[in-house]
Amino acid sequence: MLNMGMVLETIPAARLKALAQAAEVYVQHAFGRRLELTPIVPANVPHFVLDRYMLWEGLLDGRTLVLMAIREPRQGPTTDYLKHRDLVRRQLGVDLILLLLDHVPNAIRRQMVERQIGFIAPGAQLYVPEALLDLRERAPTAAIPASDQISPTTQLVLLAVLQGVALEDEHLTDLAERLHVSIMSISRTLDELEALQLAKARHVGRQRRLHMLLGGHELWEAIQERLQSPVRKVRLVSGRIENHIAPLAGESALAHYTMLAAPRVETRAVLSMHWMRLKERLALSPAAAFDDDRIEIQTWTYDPQILARDNVIDRLSLYLSVRGSPDERVVQTAEQLLETFEW
Repeated sequence: MLNMGMVLETIPAARLKALAQAAEVYVQHAFGRRLELTPIVPANVPHFVLDRYMLWEGLLDGRTLVLMAIREPRQGPTTDYLKHRDLVRRQLGVDLILLLLDHVPNAIRRQMVERQIGFIAPGAQLYVPEALLDLRERAPTAAIPASDQISPTTQLVLLAVLQGVALEDEHLTDLAERLHVSIMSISRTLDELEALQLAKARHVGRQRRLHMLLGGHELWEAIQERLQSPVRKVRLVSGRIENHIAPLAGESALAHYTMLAAPRVETRAVLSMHWMRLKERLALSPAAAFDDDRIEIQTWTYDPQILARDNVIDRLSLYLSVRGSPDERVVQTAEQLLETFEW
């Protein structure tokens, strides 16, 4: 009898949610199917089942699907799960119910297939006996056409690598958490880097990890024409913003790193999607030309805090944000900053 305790660990709710996201990414990229998962807490499912499992509802090839993920470790036979699965099936009237698994040995998955217990192990296998699906191989990723620019998340990863942030061999979930982006965005970034032949995904068991093919100045030379300014919009506002909320940017950051004189109006940067919430929380308002508390706010396509040091944006993002400045003095100083960068 298969012992489910062999495959279970203590898994926080946040990890289970991330695992469900990883399942969506895996199925879409490997097999071209969209699960469209939504967390559910059905009123007609007994509380003892909801206490033990986290549930999601989605679609697979047009059929309703339910995923069940075990919240806590239990030493018990497979029959425990099968009883609960069948109960959920009756209460919800759903045929396709899969167990969502994490870090599962091949032997366990093989036994589950032999017993025709449907499951999904992101990065490893999708087994749905009711739909006659047993998919294990990752389909080739569709080529991403080379373009003049790369996505903001991909740029963030590349700038992090260039500035010595240790991302090599990081798992998708860990990368997403470190860079404050979704797992889906990171998965697309790995696809983009592979298509550009800048990186290759390494497979460690069921996990897909980042492996860069280039680094240092060689990487910079290969990508600098594709990189773009992270600045989406610039606003002049009246108010105060503390250092830990928005790092110095623009000419203020350039003055920090070089001998350039600091501008009269300080410049700071925030993630674009945080702007409205920040504006309301700090009561920032449009500034008049001669307000003493004027601040220039840049809203960015990626989070400037990720690579900032000592409350100042990173050197490479700074260079990209000012290299197109109409002020020749600023451009020359930015070029000098780049020349001193240690690759």
